Amino acid sequence: MKSRNLAVLLLIACASPVWAQINIPLPGTGSTIQIGPQQDQRYQNPNPPYGAASIGVLSAVYGRNCRAQRGANVTDDLVRACHGRDYCVYRIDVRQLGDPSPGCQKDYYARYLCRDGEAERYASASPEASGQSIVMDCRRN
Repeated sequence: MKSRNLAVLLLIACASPVWAQINIPLPGTGSTIQIGPQQDQRYQNPNPPYGAASIGVLSAVYGRNCRAQRGANVTDDLVRACHGRDYCVYRIDVRQLGDPSPGCQKDYYARYLCRDGEAERYASASPEASGQSIVMDCRRN
């Protein structure tokens, strides 16, 4: 009978995050510690699954126009900001990206796909790109 009750309790706990919270009494204090998912602390996937028309970042380069260097690969930063969204305005900031070629006014170039089956798209900013924004738009017209 105990195992059946435990199975029902586990089923309920898995079905509702509120039920999954556990209160553990702290001996001698009269208080408890609450363990379990809370609304503002639940895991959020940084790379959500693609929607029908969401942005799939392929690459981003800052300063590819500077001859001393081929530019800095800044894809990870763009992925964090825009990947999986339908529309994104990304502000280019040298303080965040770093300066791959001091003394050269750098451009910014990004490649992305919309997951609605369309061809590769591009977004860019001319030198000096820092302070400018690019727009990636996968909303259906």
